Amino acid sequence: ALLFWRSFTHLIGGMGVLVFALAIMENSKNAHLEVMRAEVPGPVFGKVVSKLKDTAQILYIIYLVMFAIFAAILWVCGMPFFDSLVTAMGGAGTGGFAVYNDSIAHYHSSLITIVVSVGTLIFGVNFNLYYFLLIRKLKVFFGDEELRTYLSIVAAATGLIFLNILHLYGSWSQSLQYSFFEVSTIITTTGFGITDLTKWPLFSQTVLLILMIIGGSAGSTAGGFKVMRSLIVSKITKNQILKTLYPNRVMSLHVNHRPLDKATQHGILKYLAVYAMIFLGLILVISLDNNNFMIVVSAVASTFNNIGPLLGTADTFAIFSPWAKFLMSLAMIAGRLEIYPVLLLFIPKTWAKY
Repeated sequence: ALLFWRSFTHLIGGMGVLVFALAIMENSKNAHLEVMRAEVPGPVFGKVVSKLKDTAQILYIIYLVMFAIFAAILWVCGMPFFDSLVTAMGGAGTGGFAVYNDSIAHYHSSLITIVVSVGTLIFGVNFNLYYFLLIRKLKVFFGDEELRTYLSIVAAATGLIFLNILHLYGSWSQSLQYSFFEVSTIITTTGFGITDLTKWPLFSQTVLLILMIIGGSAGSTAGGFKVMRSLIVSKITKNQILKTLYPNRVMSLHVNHRPLDKATQHGILKYLAVYAMIFLGLILVISLDNNNFMIVVSAVASTFNNIGPLLGTADTFAIFSPWAKFLMSLAMIAGRLEIYPVLLLFIPKTWAKY
């Protein structure tokens, strides 16, 4: 019962508790638009239909249908019914908890491994795109820049890790299977396990560490900095370099063939600054509790980006002291709520009476 409940919280929290509330509660006005914008992670939030409640309902229906299909496929592939439900909940909500301590490795099935890899990858995509896919706007779906960037990162990371770990397993199929699984489960911030990552070369572990920070797409159930923000920051950087070379050139930034206003660009850069300061601050403080740099950095990246695995050691978070666990627990909450709502709690003005 506790295993089921733990994974059920993944399912509800994956799309966002507040989005769930907006989907089932009456709301004739769009007064809660800011609430949903905060709950659906990413730099830009767009309604798929005019009414906010209808948008929340559509997103949740798509989410639940995809979860049901995911669970059914796992069951057909040989996973016990209860296990398929728990695993699908963990994959859909990108929570990552499995039934057994050895996670997906417990089933010793290449088919289940591939299904979980592809399944978690699908839930790392912006759910607005699935709505456009349903209404047959294929050009919008396949032409989305974030989706193409997301898949490109997955392909590049899988290829690099595959080449780096090939000598460990000797088998092309097993090396490719393991590399794709770990890339999929890490970039979507799911955190399922399939093999001992401490045996992997430092290069592969570093690639996974970078994927932890990047995270999934905006508007998905995944955590992290988000692919969309990373894409926009890279475009801003490119524009600044070109501006240095050509001072009189007028620069504009487009995403999906639409201009991105300066306010949104500045907002993303500010978020990056806050994200980096908190990330580095956590590393500094947690380093007082552990002397291994990879363990400390991966612990902060794993908790702040809501992932789970700990790199650099075969141990769990039990190696940390109670105060470090408490601090990383706060980091989990801040990462899930996109930082700003948690920071507002500590600003005196928030509690001031007007």
